[in-house]
Amino acid sequence: MKKSLLLVSIFIIPFLMNAQDKDWSIELNYPISVGDDFGASNQGIIGVGLKYRFSTLGKLNIGASLDATWFATTFTNDSDPVQELDYRDFFIQPRIFVELPLTTNNKLHLLGGLGWTWYRSVGDTAFFDDLGELQGEDWNNGFNINVGLSYDLSPRLFLQTQYDIIFSSGDSPSREVGLLKVGAGFRF
Repeated sequence: MKKSLLLVSIFIIPFLMNAQDKDWSIELNYPISVGDDFGASNQGIIGVGLKYRFSTLGKLNIGASLDATWFATTFTNDSDPVQELDYRDFFIQPRIFVELPLTTNNKLHLLGGLGWTWYRSVGDTAFFDDLGELQGEDWNNGFNINVGLSYDLSPRLFLQTQYDIIFSSGDSPSREVGLLKVGAGFRF
């Protein structure tokens, strides 16, 4: 047992020691919807992300990222009988980002990004609007602005929080959708 623990430690510790210059990172987030029209009652399921840092300009890291986020919610219709409809929201967000260290020890970073978002709500039942068109069958999309902070726990592990605002160009209840994400990541 001690030998196994020693061998595992020999292989893991180097990965945790030198990751400041690593170009890739993966992230796992808990998403929270922000805003009345989109549904602040939506329950976040999971958010995952992948980042690649491809350039450095002074202290500024520049890169590309791809995020995917899932939400779930249940709408209750107070009719007789009471109906509960389950909906799932799915977001895909490619973007260009910049990362700037805020402290001299480079542990706290300011994040910012611009990109595009595609999202879709899928429900138990389809419904028709006032014009007789089927709703919930099209992807919505729009410009995305992202800001956030990350804090390095070690050279490879970090905590982060970020906020996305999506300016939707599709048919949605709200033209602006806000997503707050809180999570952690790993650089490699």
